[in-house]
Amino acid sequence: MEKLAISIADIESAHARMKGVLPITPLTHSPVLSEQLKREVFIKWDNKLVTGSFKERGAFNFLSLLSEEDRKRGVCAASAGNHALALSRHAARLKVPCVIVMPVFAPLIKIQSTEQAGATVFLKGQTFDEARDHAKELAQAKGLIFVPAFEHAWVMAGQGTCALEVMNQLNDFDSMIVPIGGGGYMAGVATAIKARRPEVFLLGVQSEWAVQARNAAQQPKGSQRYHRVSIADGIAVKQMGALTSKIIERLVDKVVAVSEEQVASAMIRYLEAEKSVMEGAGAAALAALLVGHLPEKCKRTVVVACGSNVDMNTLTAVITRDQVQRGRLMRIIVSVPDRPGSLHSLSGIIASVGGNVVHVHHDRLSTSLGLVDIMFVLEVRDRAHGEIVVKSLQEAGVEVRDQGVGERFTFDV
Repeated sequence: MEKLAISIADIESAHARMKGVLPITPLTHSPVLSEQLKREVFIKWDNKLVTGSFKERGAFNFLSLLSEEDRKRGVCAASAGNHALALSRHAARLKVPCVIVMPVFAPLIKIQSTEQAGATVFLKGQTFDEARDHAKELAQAKGLIFVPAFEHAWVMAGQGTCALEVMNQLNDFDSMIVPIGGGGYMAGVATAIKARRPEVFLLGVQSEWAVQARNAAQQPKGSQRYHRVSIADGIAVKQMGALTSKIIERLVDKVVAVSEEQVASAMIRYLEAEKSVMEGAGAAALAALLVGHLPEKCKRTVVVACGSNVDMNTLTAVITRDQVQRGRLMRIIVSVPDRPGSLHSLSGIIASVGGNVVHVHHDRLSTSLGLVDIMFVLEVRDRAHGEIVVKSLQEAGVEVRDQGVGERFTFDV
């Protein structure tokens, strides 16, 4: 059998190096999720490292193994954000020059934080893969040490220290769920778990975005001008590494993919059940558990929460969409005479039954002369309350329709 790139001994050595530098991240039982899912759920909070993700493990281990000569040369890496944050932080601590290439659509919070840590940041490419190609060219041109985000034994060994901590923190668990982007995290975790607890079921979680992107890569070049941005940018990697994929194929029991909507739902569940903010990639493991990818036989599972560096605009959009899906936000349109008092009358009716106006938009261009379309975005308690708001308007003689649906109507105020 072919020897894999890392061993449990490599991970144990990495763990020893981290002592006194990186804290052991918490592992807690989730009463809410356990009750809801009818199995014991434990969460490994690898988002609690200083930079907000597990990536510090691999970045620190890589830098700590460089020679003094290589540290003087400086390092270069490509990252959608978390690898950049981790590498720039520990490079600054060790006084190693650091250059980072990030995709142009990387979250602003990750770009700014990387620059604040002292790294030089270049934005290049629509995807992580394009940014990585540019970073390799840049490293070669400037004589820098290229630090892979996942495809390196030192990085994988560092990431695997998470599993050592889990096994020290919890004796009795039968399964563990870990996100997969390039595969370094899962490869390291799987190596450690299967060496010590081979009976533990390992579930790897990819993003459907990444799977679809791989399929799209087979299409003629230039056939796709616009690239959809994944909510789980941290695992939006088109191709796993050659080293990581071999380990995952041999040691991981099952690999599944989760959709953008499923990831968004998991982010909301973290907010509600755990009072914690999670980025898309960080919530992917929970997403797989919520939709039933873990076998029924697994009754005590560890879910890895691996990153919290979410862009505020993304988080706002996720929360807003959830409010809409639950019926807590609704959008209605009415046409009324374009004269003083119309808006006041309508808002009064809405307020009288407890609806809250969040946004109002007047449209005079696409309706009949003398009329104005008014779109309301309303905050309500639930769908039933929304129906009460609509009924109150209708009882006052107002016809209500969704945007783009139904005939235009008039209302005498």
